[in-house]
Amino acid sequence: MSNKTKEMIDLIRNSYKEGVSPATYEVDDIREVMVPMRDGIKLRTVICSPKGEGPWPVLFVRTPYPIYEFFKVHGEEYAKRGFVYVFQFCRGTVGSEGIWEPNVNEPNDGIDSVNWLAQQSWCSSIGIHGISYMALTGWIIADKLPEKVKALYLCHYGVDRYLSAYKDGLFRHDILTGWAMTNAGKQITDDFKTDYIKACLYRPHIKVDEDLWGIKLDWYRDWITHTDYDSEYWQKGFWGKLRGIPEKINVPISIVAGWFDHHLEGTVLGYEKLNNETKKYSRLIVGGWDHDFKPCIPGHKSENASFNLNADMFYWFDKILRQNRLPEPEIKTYIIGDDSWRQWESWPIETNSTKSLYFTANRHSQFNAYVLSDNNSDIPATIEYQYDPMNPVFSNGGETIFVSTERRGSLLQEEPGYRDDVISFVSHELDEDMLVVGDINVKLFVSSDCEDTCFTVKIMEVLPNGEAYNLRNGITTMAYRNNSPKRISYVPGNIEEINIKTLPITWKVSAGSRIRVDISSSNFPEYSIHSNYEGIWSTHDKTRIANQVLHIGGKYDAAIQFNIIV
Repeated sequence: MSNKTKEMIDLIRNSYKEGVSPATYEVDDIREVMVPMRDGIKLRTVICSPKGEGPWPVLFVRTPYPIYEFFKVHGEEYAKRGFVYVFQFCRGTVGSEGIWEPNVNEPNDGIDSVNWLAQQSWCSSIGIHGISYMALTGWIIADKLPEKVKALYLCHYGVDRYLSAYKDGLFRHDILTGWAMTNAGKQITDDFKTDYIKACLYRPHIKVDEDLWGIKLDWYRDWITHTDYDSEYWQKGFWGKLRGIPEKINVPISIVAGWFDHHLEGTVLGYEKLNNETKKYSRLIVGGWDHDFKPCIPGHKSENASFNLNADMFYWFDKILRQNRLPEPEIKTYIIGDDSWRQWESWPIETNSTKSLYFTANRHSQFNAYVLSDNNSDIPATIEYQYDPMNPVFSNGGETIFVSTERRGSLLQEEPGYRDDVISFVSHELDEDMLVVGDINVKLFVSSDCEDTCFTVKIMEVLPNGEAYNLRNGITTMAYRNNSPKRISYVPGNIEEINIKTLPITWKVSAGSRIRVDISSSNFPEYSIHSNYEGIWSTHDKTRIANQVLHIGGKYDAAIQFNIIV
């Protein structure tokens, strides 16, 4: 066992020791069974039980990952507190029979396994939990659970796969390309990141699996070629089923998300889509962390950002499964910049005011940037730059980053105007605190000399000491501008209004800070590089330079628009 594994096990044990009621049972045994599925395939299933007379409440999780020791620790801690803890390895992984195909077998295998559990004499009730892919295995069966399943606790997985894969036609490499590489047998080594960047840049990308990974991945090719949201691939089949499940759930569910987790958008959508009756007993918690529950806001105080997930989950299931009590509804988010948690009455959170800052062509007196103003200029102006796909702007901080762990979160940013193809705008110092709540909209008026191209925005808080930290970013293409579900045409030279909406946030921008917005045309590898050609991005084998124009002032009231609470 490696030192890192030992450290992780110690952290898990301490989370129970510090946050959960003391152990009152001895662990009886840890045994394995091969549970048969409807087609005869048997899945490796590990059962951790307490000593004593049953039946017991049961916690269940399914995983494709080789993390036996971690689940064993959870199993022992639950068994010490009067639960049976069961973990199972998905088909074709870690000792389970069959062939591993991501997602495909989880509906049938999951429900077959839960039904098997419900039939065991030692099972009084069931709670299903999971994080990331393990949460998917819970979501995908949550519409047809046996009566013994009383509650769910699902973290960091979105119920709309398209939203994890794309934003306005730009593929989210850092979520899915690296994941595809590991599932193609590529080990995460020191060279992995280099190979990963090489893969993201490979053209035509449709051939990257065979040419670089030595295997054809039909499911990955499906992801990188179905760019329309309303395509049959995303609307029907497995992904269509997943998106329709939340509204059919009829047991309490605790949904946990992170402001800088790459599944944020689809995770909170899972809560939004719950029916009103289920929401009466359910929760949504959003913290200031990344996919690994690590706070990633180094520019701001974060003493209160931590969250004992294991203790929270234990008491959720203890209340429902053992005490037979229904939980109270709860919506709670961490407010970055205030280092506090706040309860809300509804989601999306209701706000009571807005604030707009307008893009101008006036040069800033203190920064290598243009001015973000409280007022729109009466005089129309243009700002031009060139976007060369062969010289992309690399991601530095962001909210849909997974593989590039060092780039996750709110990070210290470069100086304004650090590249000719990054146009910076900076506001005056704020006179009072501004509590930003929900999504942020950046309204731009743009033109290009290409039939298709993209535009990016990065929104930052500039602290009084001059350091800037990214608050939110966004991206769009001319082909999918204004959240179009399918590809639309663009005539080069035409001026188009585009609205780039960010993911939601609760963030207090303090008095004395400034707002900065950078506009560019790439954010790599968080998103795929746009070739500046129209059509399906993964089939392009060449790129070209785009001449981009921002139109501001006069009738072009380009602005960043905040929803705030005052």
